[in-house]
Amino acid sequence: MKKLFIAVVLSMLVSTTWAQTKKPNIILILADDLGYADLGAYGSEIETPNLDRLAQEGLRLRQFYNNSICAPTRASLLTGQYQHKAGVGYFSNDLGLPAYQGYINQESLTIAEVLQANGYRTLTSGKWQVSGKGKSLPWERGFELVFPREEKNADSGAPTWNGKTDDAGYPLAESYATEVIHRHAVDFLDQVKGDDKPFFLYLAHTAPHWPLVALPADIAKYKGRYDQGWEQLRQARFQRQKTLGIVAADAQLSKPDEDLYDWSRLSFDQRQLWAKKMEVFAAMVDRLDQTVGRLLQKLKDNNQLDNTLIVFLSDNGAPAEDLVRWHHGARLNSGPVGTTGSYESQSKNWSYASNTPYKAFKDYTYEGGINTPFIAWFPGKIAPNQIKQGAGHIIDLAPTFYDLADADYPDKFAGKTTNSLPGKSLLPVLFAKQDTVQRPEGLFWERAGNRAAHIGKWKLVSTWPSYKWELYDLEADPTERNDIAAKQHAVVSRLSSAYFVWAKQNGVVDFAELEPKEPASMKEFRKSKVQEIAAPAFRF
Repeated sequence: MKKLFIAVVLSMLVSTTWAQTKKPNIILILADDLGYADLGAYGSEIETPNLDRLAQEGLRLRQFYNNSICAPTRASLLTGQYQHKAGVGYFSNDLGLPAYQGYINQESLTIAEVLQANGYRTLTSGKWQVSGKGKSLPWERGFELVFPREEKNADSGAPTWNGKTDDAGYPLAESYATEVIHRHAVDFLDQVKGDDKPFFLYLAHTAPHWPLVALPADIAKYKGRYDQGWEQLRQARFQRQKTLGIVAADAQLSKPDEDLYDWSRLSFDQRQLWAKKMEVFAAMVDRLDQTVGRLLQKLKDNNQLDNTLIVFLSDNGAPAEDLVRWHHGARLNSGPVGTTGSYESQSKNWSYASNTPYKAFKDYTYEGGINTPFIAWFPGKIAPNQIKQGAGHIIDLAPTFYDLADADYPDKFAGKTTNSLPGKSLLPVLFAKQDTVQRPEGLFWERAGNRAAHIGKWKLVSTWPSYKWELYDLEADPTERNDIAAKQHAVVSRLSSAYFVWAKQNGVVDFAELEPKEPASMKEFRKSKVQEIAAPAFRF
């Protein structure tokens, strides 16, 4: 009876906090390959005043999870389903089973479909990448205003633009991808500003995904800032995270990968080349933040700001991809890093700092691959300058938005029985005093054979091609330094059993049965653990 009373009171607190006569606008901003520590609000030295403002005036979560790589993350983000249930278990290519068909199935409704049916205008600008085989294109899945609109470009890694450059080969602002995506988004906001309907905007940036290309004025701001190397940068970010309260004062950094370069042993010329890579990466993040500032100004000018929830996150951790060593990077490079002729990535050396304080990178199910910075801002509804644990997941965003919009989620849609929503509404965490999502059943991951299960304080991890489970106590060891599987057989058994139940329910199969065909040299490289590469034919 006491538990029931508490639940009723909490529900009343949440409803009175956000109840309003007019349905709110919702903006979901997704960055691409942004690491946990790449924003000022999460410990970075990169200048991100606009996102920092949203963090200071809103809420940050220490723990918010994605699916470790872009297409599976986007499938879950858009539908509120685990990616296999939505049909994008591996990537946007077809591996021959419904859970791995490479495009969103009809049983998994998108946020746009549900909100449009509940009176919303629906807009999207940027990266889509969940329409393998040309199916489930954005305008077929509930979005009214879409960029890019061309069918041949809808599922590419980035929208097309005219590629104008200056004399040195650097992009011009008018043709730079981040600016192009932003420009179409604000044009859509202008188109709907006179409506009496609320809007949902899905703004999916390609920055700061490789190849590293940025505007020269932005690059110049960071000249010399990374001459100290990745280890010192990681230490500096870690200390700022402690000061901010993002990590605990007694936290420890994850153990470094053994194959990272030793900065002290690099030549002067090598250090200069590596430092320039991070200068360009920082410039890409900086420009992304600049567009967020102009987006806020546009919302203010259009009288759309005060009734708008803005959520910001990244699709995965910073990447380990090294374009010089694979994907024909050395051959494709035709200009200095930062120019449109370059084909460079920050590689795991700098990503090691981007993912501070966590272990590993994009495509892994360690915290460095799946834990994203998460910012939520809603003036007058979300109390300012909050940092909570959260323990949320991208499957929670759809039920959160439906809860906020008082939207009905149908049992049937267009003649299909819909998949039920496995996520939880975040409103008690965002608008009330709840610190973490209440989820006794736990969370689960599988991507290209990399697996994880997280229930309570416990987390199981295994990394392909190994099937061996590792176990971490995330309360005592949030950076996954100490594998205690050998000491906790009962916990490993309980979590692994729960994982296999989840896998069966979602159509997950052993990756050895699905592994895409790769050249022998690439397969050897992928399994060497120099890097984890799952789909070299795709830009992800």
